[in-house]
Amino acid sequence: MTCNGNPADAMSRAAPGTNVVIRRRWNESVTARVSVDALRDFHIRNEPGGVCGALPRGFLSARIWCDSLTRGELGHSCQEGTAPHDLLVCILPNDNPEALYEQLRATTRR
Repeated sequence: MTCNGNPADAMSRAAPGTNVVIRRRWNESVTARVSVDALRDFHIRNEPGGVCGALPRGFLSARIWCDSLTRGELGHSCQEGTAPHDLLVCILPNDNPEALYEQLRATTRR
């Protein structure tokens, strides 16, 4: 997303249906491949939140509804009737083609 919150801006920079590799946290080894269309609220996150340790630097992050993932993917499973959940995910440059990563990073809100 951009400052104006328009998710179409992210899609115009990365072709709809383009796959992006995501992680729940920057230092987890488990990844998932999702469509860029499923991601929203692209931003740079430099504070961990919750009980996680401090982040070594800012990371490109986005939000995704858990029902956009296969059950159990990224270690997330919902109890019956509680879905969907809003998940925060991390997008790393080493997991994705450089051009795609830069396109997504360019859409971050300031």
